[in-house]
Amino acid sequence: MPISNESSSTGELVRVMRRRISDNVYEQLLHAILEHRFQPGDRLSIPAIARGMDVSQMPVRQAIDRLSEEGLVDVRPRSGTFVAQADEREIAETFDIRRALDQLAAETAVLHVCDQDLTELDGLVRQMDDFAALGSEGMRSHDRLNWEFHLLIVRLSGNEKLYEMYNQLNAHLKIANVHVSSLDWAARVPQAQREHRAMVAALRARSAQDLAEVLATHVQRSKVALIADIRAVQNPASDSTANS
Repeated sequence: MPISNESSSTGELVRVMRRRISDNVYEQLLHAILEHRFQPGDRLSIPAIARGMDVSQMPVRQAIDRLSEEGLVDVRPRSGTFVAQADEREIAETFDIRRALDQLAAETAVLHVCDQDLTELDGLVRQMDDFAALGSEGMRSHDRLNWEFHLLIVRLSGNEKLYEMYNQLNAHLKIANVHVSSLDWAARVPQAQREHRAMVAALRARSAQDLAEVLATHVQRSKVALIADIRAVQNPASDSTANS
C-alpha cells in the first residue's frame, strides 16, 4: 500500500486564525467615533449597539474596553459609557510624544528615502492643496492625506515599533479634531503646506537636521492651534470676552 503524503504536506502549513467578532465591533465603533457618527459626550448603549450589529453584548463590551484603554471612551461606574471629550492636558502630552517620535524618525528616514517615496510625498502635498481649495468641505479628506503624509515619513525610518506607536496617536488627536472641528482650519493650511514642502525638501537633501527642525516647528504649531480651539469651544464666553 502506498504511503500517504498528507501528513508531511499539511504539516508545513500555518493555521489561519479567525478574526474575533470583537475586533470587527471595535473597528466599526472606532470609525463611527472618528467619522462624527458618535459625537464627543454621546452615551453609548451596549445593548443597543449589540442589537444594531446583531451580535451578543460580550464582543461589544470587549470592544468598549479596548476603546477605553485607548482613551476614546469614558466608562463611568453607575453612569454609563460615553464618547471621550477633548482634554487639553492629554492633547498637549500627545503632541509632545508625537514630536519626540518625529525627531527619532527623522534620524533614519533620510537614509531610506528613495525617488519613489519623494514622488509619493509630493503627490500627497498636491492633493492636500486640492482639498484645501474646497474649504470646510475638503477638511476631512485633507486631514486624512495629512496623516498619510506623516505616516509615510515615519515608515521611512524603518523602525516598526516607532511606526506602531506613532499610528496609535492618531486616534487621540482625531477625537480632539472631532470635538473642535478646527475653527479656522482654512487659514492655517497655507503655513502647514509650506512646512510639508520643507519636509520633502529636507528628505530630498538627505538632511536629518533640517527635517527634524521643520517637523518640530510643525508639530508645536499644530499643538498650540488645537489647544486654542479646545479652549474656544469649551469656554466660548471667555473667548468672546478676550476678543472683544
